[in-house]
Amino acid sequence: MTRAVICGTVFEAAVTVLGLEAVGERPEVVLVDLADADAVARAAGMPGDVPRVAVGRPEQERLLRAAGCALAVAPSAEPAAIGPLVRAALPAPSRGRTRLVVVTGSQGGTGRTLLVAGLAERLATRVAVLVVDATGSGMAGWWLRCLPGPWSDLEGLVDELTTEHLGIVAAERDRLRVIGGAPEMPSAALVAAVTRESIGLADIVIVDAPTLFDERARALTDAADRVLLVAAEDPAAVGAVGASLDERRTWLIASRSRAERLGPHPVVRALPDDPAAVGSARRGPAPVGGPLGRAYDDLAELLALEVA
Repeated sequence: MTRAVICGTVFEAAVTVLGLEAVGERPEVVLVDLADADAVARAAGMPGDVPRVAVGRPEQERLLRAAGCALAVAPSAEPAAIGPLVRAALPAPSRGRTRLVVVTGSQGGTGRTLLVAGLAERLATRVAVLVVDATGSGMAGWWLRCLPGPWSDLEGLVDELTTEHLGIVAAERDRLRVIGGAPEMPSAALVAAVTRESIGLADIVIVDAPTLFDERARALTDAADRVLLVAAEDPAAVGAVGASLDERRTWLIASRSRAERLGPHPVVRALPDDPAAVGSARRGPAPVGGPLGRAYDDLAELLALEVA
């Protein structure tokens, strides 16, 4: 973890999402809220050779640059805004590479498959992406305009599955591959074998997993570098989150919501209810846009930082 002195109260979500360790001395980076006089005073007391990343208004940034201060300033404390600046300030990446991302949900109907497709579309412009649809619905392939074969094509190969097998059965488009079509869910053993071998096919593997309490989802989340847990804003979902949230690896995503917290748990990104954007994506080949698409953009940017 990257050691960071946190000067200001606006960085709570960023500390968790970016894998920062809040410390009082010997930091690798200092985060400072320029709108908080006490935070500025504390940052001023840190050693001058430690890089700073600040949150401030455009006029504050211009003033600092006019004074010759080489300070990275973000418009907000959102992880997607300050993450690239923190990474650029450090001599090495602040986290190990993320290779396996598992997207699961507290219940059905939270929009996790559309989220998987949205992230895959965006990340495929930068790196090679493999999507594994472990739900048996085939909807990840439908959204991504790829038609992978059914899981039954692979069930007999569990004990001898290789990267070459996966390369043959995967549907491919540009830098994007998809494994797992309808009409059946794969066995838990097959899911484990596929995710183990699929790392050799892409820079990042995104798994559309069943809901949280399915045995496949439990095994997948245990193996994942990063888990995206999509949850609705209701008491049952909040209870499910509280029973299973591993804050070191899990990003909590609020479904059809603008909430910043679900119960006591901070939300990394809220996915707004945006039927117009979803309807447009259903009708045409373009990725989801609108407010929902912008939320996908932010999450893709955060994942891109971890893949590099």
